[in-house]
Amino acid sequence: MIRSIFPLLSLAMVSLITAGNRPTLSAEEPKPTQSAVPIRVMSFNIRYGTARDGDNHWDKRKDFVAETIATFEPDILGTQETIGFQRDYLAEKMPGYEVFAAGRDDGKETGEMAALYFRKDRFEKLDGGHFWLSETPKQPGSKSWDSALPRIATWVKLKDRTAKDGLPVLFLNTHFDHRGTKARLESARLIRQQLSELGKGCRIVITGDFNAAEASESYAELFADAAGKTSPIVDTFRIAHPKRGADEGTFSGFQANTISGARIDWIGCSRDWEIRSAGIDRTAKDGRTPSDHFPITAVLRATSPGERPTLRVLSYNVHHCEGTDGKLDLLRIARVIRAADPDLVALQEVDYKTKRTNGVDQTAELARLTGMHARFGKAIDHAGGEYGQAILSRFPLEAATVHKLPGMPEREQRIAVEIPVKWDGFDLTFVSTHLDHQLTTEREQQAVTLNELFAKSEKPVVLVGDFNATPESKPLVLLNEKWKVATLNPKLLTVPAGKPNRQIDYVLVRPANTFRVFKAEVIDEPVASDHRPVFVVLQLEAK
Repeated sequence: MIRSIFPLLSLAMVSLITAGNRPTLSAEEPKPTQSAVPIRVMSFNIRYGTARDGDNHWDKRKDFVAETIATFEPDILGTQETIGFQRDYLAEKMPGYEVFAAGRDDGKETGEMAALYFRKDRFEKLDGGHFWLSETPKQPGSKSWDSALPRIATWVKLKDRTAKDGLPVLFLNTHFDHRGTKARLESARLIRQQLSELGKGCRIVITGDFNAAEASESYAELFADAAGKTSPIVDTFRIAHPKRGADEGTFSGFQANTISGARIDWIGCSRDWEIRSAGIDRTAKDGRTPSDHFPITAVLRATSPGERPTLRVLSYNVHHCEGTDGKLDLLRIARVIRAADPDLVALQEVDYKTKRTNGVDQTAELARLTGMHARFGKAIDHAGGEYGQAILSRFPLEAATVHKLPGMPEREQRIAVEIPVKWDGFDLTFVSTHLDHQLTTEREQQAVTLNELFAKSEKPVVLVGDFNATPESKPLVLLNEKWKVATLNPKLLTVPAGKPNRQIDYVLVRPANTFRVFKAEVIDEPVASDHRPVFVVLQLEAK
């Protein structure tokens, strides 16, 4: 479901997960990674607005384009095939952004633009400019080789107000020729040269419609080693998805089911970014897409040498995405998850195509809205659909195993959803659970079963969820005998969400000495669900 409102994710909300007291690190201990605020990047060929597209004409889909952008909430956005009135329409719909663009025909207002948008509250523009993909790159409107049309690249250097190291971001957006094979190859060479020159002392992000497949010479020229030199950028999508699939097409022709073509839209970045996620946004309404290209996305986090990897874990009982205000809002839940920037998420009380949640596959929709991989584990049939738990992951996921927990036949079946995860070359098991909400005796039996299920695990296990038990209760005492409770802190209260006075949601690990708890907190979100989410940052003690 697409919303027509355009809220911006505030820096205060994004920074929420980095606030609070932290354990003191000794001088010898390496600092944890992922302390920077992530940057959300979108590239979107919006199809030029004067095209005779009938039912897909710009006037009939412009709101859909704007809504698609607003739903992702990019920090920086590169659009292609953008005519002046389209640039201005999006700028009006995105008042929190600054736009920088020039027409490819004259360097001013005439012709399509490779427009750049960036959030004004986060970035300050230090410099910017344009060059043409030709043998005379400084000449407006120029074209060379076998290019059918003039092609342009637009760039800005941005100061990130949240960047502690002070490195600026070079953001470049472009659109390669649709006919000239040689023009695309030479354009890639020119872009690579410009990135090396303009990008000195910067982190780099490049977006564009490159009109070429991954097997093309222009792709290799941009991303592969050349003349003994390493490319200044990597392909974010291929890093996030190492195995090629048959469903990676980015040209839709306005048809939502057209996904098997070539991946011709790319987001690249320099090697000093961690690629948190990268994907193809398959947003559609009634089988139609907002443009004839799918937008593509990436979430990047700045890294520094010597940082130590961490595992960011979120547990959230989402109450079938219905908030304490009675509103069913998946995007609101997705925003909470996105702000925490987790690696692994366990969600309890998730619906699958039930009547009460309008037949939506909530797991799939949250995966789309967060850009994460997902698996659903059914607990029971409910309201014409299913009800259970979901796991979201930044890493590719294998099949989930659903363990039934003991309980009386007439009561709701309780489960634990187990899934193997490979993180930083390390194998672990991630488990989400939700224990009985009324009977202590049942919770005790379920706790004993959880202890037994993973007693002989050869891999470390991270167990998270809604245990419906307070820290001093017998179920938690039983679990604490076998697990390290990462969130055993009297200040980590999770229910009721509006004014919490009890702790019943936890993150546990075993063996106890596998992980060091670098951070544990409850996220201050009083409305989106009837529980507040629990967020933990773990460091591996030793491999």
